[in-house]
This record gives sequence, structure tokens and C-alpha cells, in this order.
Amino acid sequence: MDVSTWVYPLAIERTHTHHPFVTRGRVAAEMLTVRDLRVSYGGSVLALRSVTVEVSAGAAVAVLGSNGAGKTTLLRSVSGVLAEHGGAIDDGAIEFEGRSLIGRSAAAIVTTGVVQAPEGRRIFERLTVEENLRIGGFRLRSAFARTHIRKEVYDFFPVLYDRRGQRAGLLSGGQQQMLAIGRALMSSPRLLLLDEPSLGLAPQMIGQIELVIREINARGTAVVLVEQNAAMALAVATQAYVLATGTVRLSGPAAELAADDTVRDLYLGRDAESAVNRELAVTATRPPLGRWDR
Repeated sequence: MDVSTWVYPLAIERTHTHHPFVTRGRVAAEMLTVRDLRVSYGGSVLALRSVTVEVSAGAAVAVLGSNGAGKTTLLRSVSGVLAEHGGAIDDGAIEFEGRSLIGRSAAAIVTTGVVQAPEGRRIFERLTVEENLRIGGFRLRSAFARTHIRKEVYDFFPVLYDRRGQRAGLLSGGQQQMLAIGRALMSSPRLLLLDEPSLGLAPQMIGQIELVIREINARGTAVVLVEQNAAMALAVATQAYVLATGTVRLSGPAAELAADDTVRDLYLGRDAESAVNRELAVTATRPPLGRWDR
């Protein structure tokens, strides 16, 4: 099945409607702009300090850093769930296609096309695979669109189709991560936020998740990838930011950061550095994503 249409399953619904994010006759140059963002928890713990990040339409951006660097806080701020975790935006701006996301609910932000697959998967373990996907497609008004994109997700992740009637909590860790990504795709994102998708997975499964992220991005969806697995993140991304203690310490093309001594010493290490170099060397010859048998 051709999955080239799953990125924009609402095209039929939008054909005769005015795009809601056109500002004064033109679309903003950057899809997402986070500017001078300052975030704190409990009014006292400063998590982000004047963080600026930009994501162009169709880009793949990696956000690297150690635990506590502020990576997850950045995604929470963009997706509108920060307050649920006791955080607050003290200063700065977050704009998606020229319009502010600050103060909007998480549900309203999803309707704009910004969707997050959170760390830890957060699937509904007592519900079936198909029920989880149906929940992910709640914003699609058209029953045809919901059915269409669910079929596309199943084609993308055949193991989910095979286990569509099974409780999600009985899936393996890798399969649960597939479901978390598939559920996010059900909302037809134009910007997909991925928080530690490789966390706790075996190396072989990490490689499969990497291929999926590449394919998602290749089909037109912009991706922001938060990862501690710097080797995988830098191999997937075109641009990268390195956070440390709530500030942006380094930023630039992913290939340049992969070659940076500071990044190699702090986040990669010798073995991972070799893995990045191998990955960058074979990117152009990598075969297209095929069906998953696991």
C-alpha cells in the first residue's frame, strides 16, 4: 500500500478552506520558533534559560543533552503539557507558523498539527492496539480520514495490525514504541515531537526506530527528536542543538556537531563516534524502509 498520503490525511477536508496560519498573506519562514524561552518548576527551579530553537518545514532536528539538561521541558513547553508537570513559562515566545502556542491547551495545539509522542510511550495498556490508535485519531472529523490513516499506520507497522485486538500492555517494549509513534501519527502531525524513542530498546530495535523516523521525515513531516542516544539522533537529523543546564551550548548542522570534539567527548564516546561516522557514510545508499517482521 502506498503510504505517501498518510502525512496529510485531512487534505480532502482542507481543500476548500483557508489555511489558518497564513499571516498577512504569507506563511512564517520557520515552522516552529522557540525564542528566549525561560521555564521554571514550582516558581523556583529554573529549567530553561533563554533557549532559542528553530525548526524549518520538513526538517529533522535533534536535541541532545544529558539528564536534567532541559530537553523534555522544551518539548513539554511546545506541546502544551508543561503545566501538568508543575512547570510554567516565565518569558520568551513559542510560535508555530507565525502564531503563538503559549497559553493554548494541549488539545488545541494538536489541532494545529503539533503532536508529541512522550517519553515512556504512555500508551493505554488495558486497551487494545486498535483502541489506542482510535484515540490518537480523535481530532480527525472525517470517519473516512480516520479509517484511511489507521490502515496506513498498520501498513507502516504490520506487527500492530497482526496484534490489533491484543491489549497494548502485552506488547514488547519495541512494539509499544511503534504503537506510541503510530498513535501520534493518527493525529496527522505536520510537526512530530519525539521524546527518547530509543529509551530502553535493544540495539536492533533502535535501528528499526531510526529507519521509521527517517521515513516519517522523508514523507514531509518535520521532526524534533529528543535523544540521549546521540549517535542515532545525529545520524537522523539535519540540524542539532545541544542543551546543558537549561541553555543551548552548541547548535548547527548535525554532521558538524557529530565531528565536534566537545560533542564527541561529552555525548558520544569513541565507539558511538565510529557508529555515527559509519551511519553518515551509508545514508545515501540506505535502502528504503521495508515491512517489519518483528
